[in-house]
Amino acid sequence: MLLQVALLALVAFFSAADANRGGLCSVYDPFKVLPDNNKYQIGGAFPLHDTNCIWLLPDTVQDIVAIQWALTHWNQNPDNAQAKMGLYAGDTCSRPKEAISQSLRFLDSVGYHEPDECVQNKRYNGSQLISLIAPKDRPSSESLGTMLRTTTLPVAAYSEPSVRTLVDLNVANIISTTPTLGVFVEAFLKLMGSFRSNLVSIVDTGEDPATLRRIIDQLKTNDIFVAEVIPFDHPLLVRLIAESDSNVVLSLLSKDQLFETFAQKELLTLNKLWVAIPLDGEGLSAEDQTKILSSGSRMQVISLQTKTRNLNQFKEYFIRVLKNNFQSYSLLTSYVQQVFNCSLVGTNGFSDCASLDKEHMVSLYTQSKTVDNVVRLTYALAVVGAKLEADKELRDICERPTQNCTDAIIAQLETLDYTFGPNDPAEFIGEKIQFYRSVDNVLISSGIVIEGIELVNDEQMGPMVYKMLEYETGRKPRVLQSNIRRQDARIRSICAPYRPFCGQCEHIVSVEEEKYFLSIPKQYPLFVTGLFDLHEGEACQTLRKNDISMPMAFVHTVWTFRQRYPQLNLLKSLDFGALIVDACASGKKAIELIVQSENHCFRFTQANRNITVVPGSTFGYISGVTGNGQEAVQRYFSSGHSDVPLVSIDGEHNTMMDTFTTFPSNRKQAIAVLKLLKKMQWEFVTVVLSEQDHDSLAAFHHFERLATDRGVCMAEVINISGDNVPDTGDPSSHSTNVTVMFTTAKDAAMYLGNRLRRGDSSIGSSIHIMVGDAHDFYLHDTNNLANYVGTVSVQPKDVLYSDFKHWLEMTTPLTLPEQWYWRHVEDRWQCALSLSNKHLYGDKMCNGDELLDVSSLGRMTKTGYLARGLERFLFAMDAVYKRLCPEQNGICVEFYMNGRKQILNILKKTPVEDDFEVYEFLPSANKDNYGYRLIGNWSTTGGLRFSDTYRTYINGVPKSGLAHTSKCIPPLCKCFLDSDFFTNPLNSAFPIPEEPIVAGSYVRREPAGPVGSRVAYASVFEHITSGQWRAEPLNFVFLTVATILLVVVIAVLILVCVKIYCKVVKGNQSLGITLLVGIGILYATSYFFIFDATDAICRCRIIFHSIGYTVCFGVMIAKASQLRNAETLGFANAIHISYWNYWMLLFFIVGVQIALSVRWISEPYMSSIELGTNSTRMTCSFSHFEFLLAQSYVVILLTLALFINSRNRNIKRNYKETKWLFLASLVCVLLWAFWVVVYLLTPSAYRDIVVVLELIACGTVLLGFLFGPKIYILLSYEPVVVECQTQNFNTTNDTNEYGLFERDDDYHTRAVSPASSTDSGTRSTVCSGHNHGHGPNSNSSCGTCSDDQSPIFHTVMRKKNRIRRSQSEHECNKNTAAPTIQSPPAVHGHALHSPRESPASRKLHRPDDVLQP
Repeated sequence: MLLQVALLALVAFFSAADANRGGLCSVYDPFKVLPDNNKYQIGGAFPLHDTNCIWLLPDTVQDIVAIQWALTHWNQNPDNAQAKMGLYAGDTCSRPKEAISQSLRFLDSVGYHEPDECVQNKRYNGSQLISLIAPKDRPSSESLGTMLRTTTLPVAAYSEPSVRTLVDLNVANIISTTPTLGVFVEAFLKLMGSFRSNLVSIVDTGEDPATLRRIIDQLKTNDIFVAEVIPFDHPLLVRLIAESDSNVVLSLLSKDQLFETFAQKELLTLNKLWVAIPLDGEGLSAEDQTKILSSGSRMQVISLQTKTRNLNQFKEYFIRVLKNNFQSYSLLTSYVQQVFNCSLVGTNGFSDCASLDKEHMVSLYTQSKTVDNVVRLTYALAVVGAKLEADKELRDICERPTQNCTDAIIAQLETLDYTFGPNDPAEFIGEKIQFYRSVDNVLISSGIVIEGIELVNDEQMGPMVYKMLEYETGRKPRVLQSNIRRQDARIRSICAPYRPFCGQCEHIVSVEEEKYFLSIPKQYPLFVTGLFDLHEGEACQTLRKNDISMPMAFVHTVWTFRQRYPQLNLLKSLDFGALIVDACASGKKAIELIVQSENHCFRFTQANRNITVVPGSTFGYISGVTGNGQEAVQRYFSSGHSDVPLVSIDGEHNTMMDTFTTFPSNRKQAIAVLKLLKKMQWEFVTVVLSEQDHDSLAAFHHFERLATDRGVCMAEVINISGDNVPDTGDPSSHSTNVTVMFTTAKDAAMYLGNRLRRGDSSIGSSIHIMVGDAHDFYLHDTNNLANYVGTVSVQPKDVLYSDFKHWLEMTTPLTLPEQWYWRHVEDRWQCALSLSNKHLYGDKMCNGDELLDVSSLGRMTKTGYLARGLERFLFAMDAVYKRLCPEQNGICVEFYMNGRKQILNILKKTPVEDDFEVYEFLPSANKDNYGYRLIGNWSTTGGLRFSDTYRTYINGVPKSGLAHTSKCIPPLCKCFLDSDFFTNPLNSAFPIPEEPIVAGSYVRREPAGPVGSRVAYASVFEHITSGQWRAEPLNFVFLTVATILLVVVIAVLILVCVKIYCKVVKGNQSLGITLLVGIGILYATSYFFIFDATDAICRCRIIFHSIGYTVCFGVMIAKASQLRNAETLGFANAIHISYWNYWMLLFFIVGVQIALSVRWISEPYMSSIELGTNSTRMTCSFSHFEFLLAQSYVVILLTLALFINSRNRNIKRNYKETKWLFLASLVCVLLWAFWVVVYLLTPSAYRDIVVVLELIACGTVLLGFLFGPKIYILLSYEPVVVECQTQNFNTTNDTNEYGLFERDDDYHTRAVSPASSTDSGTRSTVCSGHNHGHGPNSNSSCGTCSDDQSPIFHTVMRKKNRIRRSQSEHECNKNTAAPTIQSPPAVHGHALHSPRESPASRKLHRPDDVLQP
């Protein structure tokens, strides 16, 4: 009975639709199912036809019939009599426009658009809207969803394309009975967990970035990382998947797109796992599975698809409707004709539809995949309608379609728990309808089952198809997994820890693309980074014209390493990138680049690719930086901040540093040079040094330390600083005829060329030994090569590969498309290789065939050892890789975690070959060209060996049988005075030459200075008598003045010492003497600024200028402290303050200055040669700013002295000495302020004069103010002691004012400062026979001290012509009371006569301590 009612309702609907209108327009007429007492209604747009409105879509017809079938069951249920549900369906012909139109018609039919004021009865036409059903096709859903984003309607979806589109558009209040992409991804996450994998590649259509972004975020939230996203139609799809780190591929494609991708047979041969999620909801059928499992397929495929079930009751109902009514209704007629391929009019080739039997129709029937979904959706909405009807409050809320009504519907769905009963479709009896909120914020039905079907060609069992996963949706999803295959047969995909997409880079730093160059740009698992100085300048803006061969060797070695040793099978399946980084010739920037690489993820773009480097993915640094940059980089790696290997080309071998170099040791190079010098009897040499070149300085330091011990004497060291080349035209400026060049090639050429231009006739008979970069000097002076014949060069062994030189000669911008190389070519040829640089070169374009001038690159010694070091590193990396990843099928985690440290350990144990070669610069056979010829070698094992004889040349002419010699002959040469000199000095002074000496040699005529002397004069006497300072008459004036003042200081010092010896001045006078010494140092320092600059004099200038002032100002601070203490503690009952306290203060002050001066003592070279117009002179290397900076500590002391003395200026003690200290400090401050300003403004040629004036002036101020008053007193006044008789010691008289005696106990317990001396105001009393037990009155009377009356002695200062042998005028008060004992302001060094002396000894005499200077 129920089926008959449903059939009649469906037939009535179809007949009404046909009768309404004819033609194609009738397809747009909506059809409705409106039962009696209809309370609620659902509806929407359905794509019944294709876009031509002719071709029928059978699946949609089944969906509409399934809704009607479900509503019939619901409405006929007596329990639902008060909540019957109706249906509104409109055909869209699969057109988005019509989808909007039909949906609006439905909404209008339920009064959605009517204003509340215009509706009398709130329930419009008796039907209440429950939900709008979205079209099942994506285009129509997208068009409708755009409109629905502005509404609050509940929107129901039952197809996967429809719900995916609505989610992408962020439509609210979505209700779905089909799984979303988020649910599929959750099922995929369960698979990845079972595979113990966390890395995946995604293949998608590239048309929906919003969906892709949402899926990637969902994967990342669950710790699944995405290696790359590849469009399915990418032309290099197979290659990209094969090269990907991920072994799992997740495809987001429709069924047709999936088969289009699998059409590439090479793809199926990859040993990867492919997981397919269908975007159109179409899973793989059994036939489809067979197509994928073709022979030879290694790809493992898993299809995640929704499980469908056949509804047999619905099938019988649907077939019966077709069988009984297809002849009467056009829609059913079209369905039968299209699906069963028959005709009603007997068309040829088609069967007669009337002859169709039920069995045939059943055999051709295919159930729509969405029938199950649409039935569940219909029942869910109907149940909600029944709940609204049963609750009066909810019923009132939903009288009109408002936001509150929508919220009520959604709330009812979230709590829905409906069980199908006996009056419902038989296939659903016992099942539940429940909804939960998914990750996509969609209300999705529970109980949806997603199956994982695995397709694999097993090696033993052949093609296999089985279900490995079953995922059922719900708040707590149910997951079932199959264990048919072994776990070790599963493909795993693990994210490498140093990959940028593996969660290591929360924050990525974008770096300057102009500094990073990746050879063959793509994303690599690890990198080898080369640091090179491609540019220079503060902003790294200037292209550096240096040796371009080093970065080229870096790239060439990486490219050819495997091909050079094919039999070793090196670095199998290990891919790494060669990254070149520009260090900009700055040590600071080089360190910043390394620190950034080791601590931050950074990204740069090259060739339209984003390259990301993760901390730890750089397995080694190859340093080609030079100078201070190399030293800075090495110090960073030796500090323990990183365990990554550093391969450098530095000759400083230090086992404490975690660096590796194949470059021979500088120490062994020095030994090789010294062995050659001894062998050739070139034992007395001159050294030319590039003091601004780091490598030259490092090599020379070893040579300097070893020279004397090896029997080689350095006469002098000529420093070349920048363009300051010494004037070598004067033969007297050279002490030897053998010169060792520790210079750059350019400096060597400038030095030799300068000697030629200055007319140095000795250059033709001199020997030049080139060390290091000086070897290529001939490239910078090609016009005078004939004058340099016979030059010797000691170089590390040539290890450069010949094929690399051949590659350099053939390389063009087209064969090496590297940006850093193109910039070099553009600068060299002044043409543009790219259109972006065309305007920089006047629109001149290069042709791409430009070649390098390989001959201009020289020997390329460092290039060869850089390539060798890189090879050693790659060999170590291969050994570690094979040890940690024995299968060698890719990079394993152990290699990532421990590889760098183990590579470093191997490199640190790798020996370095210290082999050197000896060359001689000779003409070619036809004498048209010049070049080096190998004549010998030196090694640690074989020593020095010659393969050819050295040829002697004089002025470019070979001299057979003649050999150059250069020996150090004592006593003129003081480098080493051995025992032979003392036992047989004559033979040592005039040895018998073993070989003939070159004519014109001046070796014996020029004495040498001490070892390591860096002066331009042979002796100090020569410096004084023939120096250039004599050319300035003003220097003689300064010299005379400074000498006179120095004599005055010495005279004052002698005077003080005499007075101390005569006991006129007694006490500790060490501070005063030290101050005199300091003033003497100031005057003596002026000599250093008068005489010509040498290395030693430059050191004395900057050191003694500071030390002299430090001594002076330090003494002033100490004396001020003494006087202050005497004033504040003189009457206190405290212990004595030791004099050593003030000496310790002085020692500390001077010690700090000495510590600061060590920096100038340790400076390698303090002088350089400055080339003038007509002469050459030596200048100090430090700048005037550095000189002033060295006086900073002196300024601090002077300021402190002024402050302390200004506080003490009113103390009267010690002849008002504090007043003179204050005046001296104040005048010195004014002099220094004036001097600093004048010194900065004065031209450099006159700055020495300013310093001399300042030293003389300041020293004279100190001498005059601090010693002038005291010398005047010593010379003009004389202290005398007068005897004062008294008869009554119990009365007070004026003797108190002049009392010289005091009790011994008072003297010993009083706090005494050693600063003051006895003067006219000093009062002291001494009592003979003093009894300590006389009671309290004993301290006020001397009557008990002796039976006799003791005389009183008093010291007075008088002019020497006023001294008379008479009693003092102070005898006038003989009857006055005994003097009250008073504590004097200061007492020091008492040497008074004892009161127990006989009366005969009491006479006028000179006291022992009177004055302290």
